[in-house]
Amino acid sequence: MLKSSVLGKLKGLRKSSSKSDRKHYILSYGGGVNSFALLLYLIKESRRIDEVVFADTGAELPETYSHIRFVRSFLKKIEIPFTTVKSNNGTLYETCRRRKVIPSMIWRWSTRDYKITPIYAYYRSLGKQVNQYLALTYDEIERMKDSGASYVNNLFPLIDERITREGCLELIQEHGYRAPGKSGCFFCPFNSVNRWHEIYVNHRDLFWKAVRLEEGTKHFPKQRLNRLTLRGLASDFKDGVLPELKQIETPCGAECLT
Repeated sequence: MLKSSVLGKLKGLRKSSSKSDRKHYILSYGGGVNSFALLLYLIKESRRIDEVVFADTGAELPETYSHIRFVRSFLKKIEIPFTTVKSNNGTLYETCRRRKVIPSMIWRWSTRDYKITPIYAYYRSLGKQVNQYLALTYDEIERMKDSGASYVNNLFPLIDERITREGCLELIQEHGYRAPGKSGCFFCPFNSVNRWHEIYVNHRDLFWKAVRLEEGTKHFPKQRLNRLTLRGLASDFKDGVLPELKQIETPCGAECLT
């Protein structure tokens, strides 16, 4: 577990920063393994954290929301603000149903509108230069990129320290915590068959909500949330079959990191 001396040092580091400081250090929190490991690493190394920000699409699994509640409570004890930002257009699921579409693997509009846009709108409201910690691991070094905004500077501590995904799991275990489950929208088109099976088994109601969304779109069945239709997957799952489809499981973007 994190030592009280480390937490005390972190509190002191935050309090020592002047209100006139024009820089703000924020951890963009995805709610999964990588971002939790990065949070623990930053605290352990007494790195400055002024705030943790989570963009809520309204479509995470219950386990992720449970983890977010835990992190918020944990941070409150060490006096680090936890801020949740949301789109002004309702939840992602509501928007998809209203437009009769599904998230696009090509255009990534859901990541843009429900992650990047609300996060950056919040950053602009601070009126400061934001140094944004992102939880890319060393395995994903090719995904490093600038923020594209003059007021946001991206930082990649896990890559700097060559910490891999496996290293993140080890770091969480070393601190005495259980690793959170994979975060991400329950109807993400990047879900692997294993992920869909997990949702089918553990959250049958959400699986069928995803089915209704897929079948209610204006481009169905040409556009689907999986190579098979979700109803087809459900039929296989019911029969105990797990289709062997090679499907890449990729996060939506840096702000969606697990």
